[in-house]
Amino acid sequence: MKENLFRIQVLRVVATAVVLFLVYSLFHVQVVEGERWSSMAESNRFRRFTQVAPRGSIYSADGVTLATNIKTYDVAMSYEHDRQLREQAITTLCSLLNLDTDEVTQLLRTHQRKFEPVVVASGVSFEKVAMLEEHRYLIPGLVIQVNPRRHFPQPYLFSQPLGRVSAREYTGISGLERQWNDYLQGQSGSYIIQVNANHVPIGEPVYDREAVPGHDLQLTLDAELQQVAQDSLRRVLEKLRENETAENAWAGAVVVIDPNTGRILAMVSEPTFDINNPNSFVQGGIIYPEEVPSWARTHGLDRTVNYRKPIGSTMKMLTGMAALETGNVSSSETIRCTGRTEISNQPTQCYARTAHGNVDMIRALEVSCNIYFGNLGHRMGRDVFYQYLEIFGMGWEHRNAGFTDIPFGEQRDALDYRLRDTWFGGHNVQIAYGQLNEFTPMQVANYVAMIANGGTHYKPYLVETITDYTGEVVEHFQPTIIKSHDFDPAHLETIRQGMLAAARGGHMRGVAQPTAGKTGTAEDRSPPGNAHAWWVGYGPYDEPEIVVVVFLERGGLGLRAAEVGRDIFDFWYEHRQDND
Repeated sequence: MKENLFRIQVLRVVATAVVLFLVYSLFHVQVVEGERWSSMAESNRFRRFTQVAPRGSIYSADGVTLATNIKTYDVAMSYEHDRQLREQAITTLCSLLNLDTDEVTQLLRTHQRKFEPVVVASGVSFEKVAMLEEHRYLIPGLVIQVNPRRHFPQPYLFSQPLGRVSAREYTGISGLERQWNDYLQGQSGSYIIQVNANHVPIGEPVYDREAVPGHDLQLTLDAELQQVAQDSLRRVLEKLRENETAENAWAGAVVVIDPNTGRILAMVSEPTFDINNPNSFVQGGIIYPEEVPSWARTHGLDRTVNYRKPIGSTMKMLTGMAALETGNVSSSETIRCTGRTEISNQPTQCYARTAHGNVDMIRALEVSCNIYFGNLGHRMGRDVFYQYLEIFGMGWEHRNAGFTDIPFGEQRDALDYRLRDTWFGGHNVQIAYGQLNEFTPMQVANYVAMIANGGTHYKPYLVETITDYTGEVVEHFQPTIIKSHDFDPAHLETIRQGMLAAARGGHMRGVAQPTAGKTGTAEDRSPPGNAHAWWVGYGPYDEPEIVVVVFLERGGLGLRAAEVGRDIFDFWYEHRQDND
């Protein structure tokens, strides 16, 4: 009997202990660690996702889509608290997607918001997604998200100015995409969805905040004209290399601008690249065609606004206007050209040492007489050059003539800064015919536009209209006058007639409308050698509609650049007549 009572007592003690242990455990789970377990349960039951807002599209003036969005698959993982299951999921996922296991492990470990999935791979193909779905049972926490990805339907047409977008943050990091990111980016949203024990979504998502798409940009760019300019530039460069006329002619630029508004109608930079290729931007590099030499690979640099070179004889209209306006020469005064001479101790000669005889301003522009303009430079001096470079928007005051629609690098002084402390009279002579000074094609286009329109400096601009996703206009940009200079009409007419005579003399003969133009050949002793070819012009002569600047880096004689200009004017005159 006593033995039974003892056993009952022991059972009571054990039962009491078990009950106390269960009560303590329940208290610990529900009270002490209740918040932790509740959070874990909720995070296992619900998933919070970020809904990436589609970026606004970018269109040309003639309605061609230059940048838009396509749907892409992103692979994300929710944090799995069970260590064994987490390691299994990471190993399986990395083997299927060829990812680094340590990097994914570190990414999940350092992700602060454990209730939100973290993206481990972007732009995954549909085939890979299907493979992941087949192995989902081995990858707890797997999340497949459909997000927008930037796509450029014309991948080679406008690469440098458009710029690029970072894949992870989906934000602009260069070109128009960066400069106008606040408009293009939109506002991301978020939503919550319930999942079952196998982490498979069930039911409809509940939105905290729906994404708002970014604004669209409509540019001033004429996509058809841009294509004509790019095709012509490529063809001429290739022809120069094949004919062994200029074996280093791999690069160049074209700018076409409306002189009456500042609207940019085309801006081409070569060599270009496939902007859709994500491998083009690994470690800041660009994938160019293999045959492009190393010196021409500029890491996506836009030669229209971020590249300065001497402009040769295309400087002579500015020199001539400065000399006429300051009284250093008259339209009728003649200067004798002997083909070769010395001015301010600076040896000066015309092309092929051709002696032009007694020439006035118009004739000097027609035959591109270095001796005539060298004498003007000697008369004027350095300060007059600085003054008129500022007047024509080529100096320090207005970077790239005031163009701000895409970001660009540091601006150097308009005249060669290395000469400031060692200036001598011979520098004035060389600058007068386009040596020692370096400018971008955009600066040159604005300067020629001011000659064409009578002295008005319009701010060059590329973005014309911004609309929201409903089609409502947010901003519309009008032509902006930076400054106007009251040039003497007789002086302007003298310069224009010189350009008209130069164009009629050969490179623009036979075009549909009278067109003014000027060639330029600029020496450059930096490797790999060869001169730069320039051509500038506007037309029609009496009522200018477009200004064209062509730059062939290492292209040799300026006459070679005129072929591109002719192609553009031939297209423009035919295109304009078709639209009239």
